[in-house]
Amino acid sequence: MSKIDLNSYIHVGVVVRSIEKTLERMKRIEDFTEYSITDFPPKEMKKEDVQLYYYGKKNWFTARFCFVKMGSSEVEFIEPVEGESVWKDFLQEKGEGIHHLKYEVDSLNDAMDFFQSKGIACIQYGSAVGKNLGKTWAYFDTTKELGYVIEVLNRQVGEQVR
Repeated sequence: MSKIDLNSYIHVGVVVRSIEKTLERMKRIEDFTEYSITDFPPKEMKKEDVQLYYYGKKNWFTARFCFVKMGSSEVEFIEPVEGESVWKDFLQEKGEGIHHLKYEVDSLNDAMDFFQSKGIACIQYGSAVGKNLGKTWAYFDTTKELGYVIEVLNRQVGEQVR
């Protein structure tokens, strides 16, 4: 059973109410120009082409993402838009703030087995889009253990979640 290399996260995920207002506040403190805003899933994708699961049940939710390059890492701002999601739950329960750290794994199924063996639930997963099309991401509720959620993305294109 493979473990996650916790020394090399890809990004920090921050849930926000408004990406635009967050960027305005951030620009008062930090000078940055490199960022991109995207819809998740992209509006041109059909619901049947995107597999999304919330607490183990097939679901539909949308959000807006903003990726801001920060040194050698990235910050992902997440603005929940439609449907029930862990992002919407976080915003309602805690307000804006750091939600997760994202890591890459060789096998999402191995990561799911690893977390399950530790009693840690997969709370949301789904089809990756954009540059990660064909991959799958998942969130594991490590808030009791770490104070934040862990997101993993499989390196393999086409791995089917069991």
